[in-house]
Amino acid sequence: MRIYIDEAGGFIYPPSRPQSFSLVLALIIPSSAESDLFYNFLRLRDSWPKQGIEIKGRTLDEPKAAQVIELLCEYDALVEFQALDLATHSDAVVNAFRDRQADAVTANITRAHHPNMVYGLHAQSETIRKMPNQLFLQAFLTIHLIIDVLRNATLYYVQRQPVELGDIAWIIDRKNRELTEMEKTWTSLVLPISESTFAREPFGALDGADYSHFHGRYSSTSTTMDEKMTRHVKWMESIHGLGPLTDGKYYTNARRLLTEQRLLLDSRDSLGLQLADMLASILRRALNGRLQLAGWKNFGRLLVRKRDFGNAFIQFGVGENLPERVMGHAREVCRVLDQRAKSMLLAY
Repeated sequence: MRIYIDEAGGFIYPPSRPQSFSLVLALIIPSSAESDLFYNFLRLRDSWPKQGIEIKGRTLDEPKAAQVIELLCEYDALVEFQALDLATHSDAVVNAFRDRQADAVTANITRAHHPNMVYGLHAQSETIRKMPNQLFLQAFLTIHLIIDVLRNATLYYVQRQPVELGDIAWIIDRKNRELTEMEKTWTSLVLPISESTFAREPFGALDGADYSHFHGRYSSTSTTMDEKMTRHVKWMESIHGLGPLTDGKYYTNARRLLTEQRLLLDSRDSLGLQLADMLASILRRALNGRLQLAGWKNFGRLLVRKRDFGNAFIQFGVGENLPERVMGHAREVCRVLDQRAKSMLLAY
């Protein structure tokens, strides 16, 4: 499967607006359907009035937005997103949260920990602390997005197209940023934090499902992993207080899963990123009340229904005055999305 990641919104506090959502979004496309999908997307795009080589999502009117959604639904594409309302995230709120996150990275370090681990955690803490708020917010949401993608997309496609789990590629829109900045963020934050999260809370597997394609490429057992992987697993277990290596248990190589097929591209060079940009803009405009229902009413058909749609929305802060994650017009948008969302489990 191909996972295209883009963002929408400036991630900047707007003091004069009651609501202002920004978000990061992942479009997951089965690799077996990608060529056919892109062919039909080009046909659809060519039927529109010419707007240049790349059409940005913010320029789509309601009929064009609806056509894009309908096309993707035909190919069983999946969307995950993470959003937050910048109107409730002043610089003071973000600064305080960012510093708490930086402190938490090194909070449990003791003299018993290996010097290399101590150095790495302190470097990670300082990276977080020095990040501009805009970049920190994007990185924080992206980490949560990746975790959700791996939890939900693997469970969804293992029931429908299990072979897709053996070929997972990440394609990220680097926009106008320097490539080294994006690589540094992915290496210094996204990879280690995602790996630590899954070490503490492994993503679930469906009993009886065919995970052979996933394990064949991204996992190993205590008897098949190489020496370097064995040392790394033992190191992760010592950090998180997990049990010893267990015979017959599969251990996922997070570095291979997240970086073996990772591309940082300009959306001008990727039809998948152009589609992700369109979807991110459509959803953001819907949440902010800038796109009519006709343009986004079927967006939920690209989502998997969850127990609480609010889980896709993040809210920083502490105390009893913490605002709700989704209020007003955005809450009504989420209700419509949830009504049209598809079931995670297949009916047998």
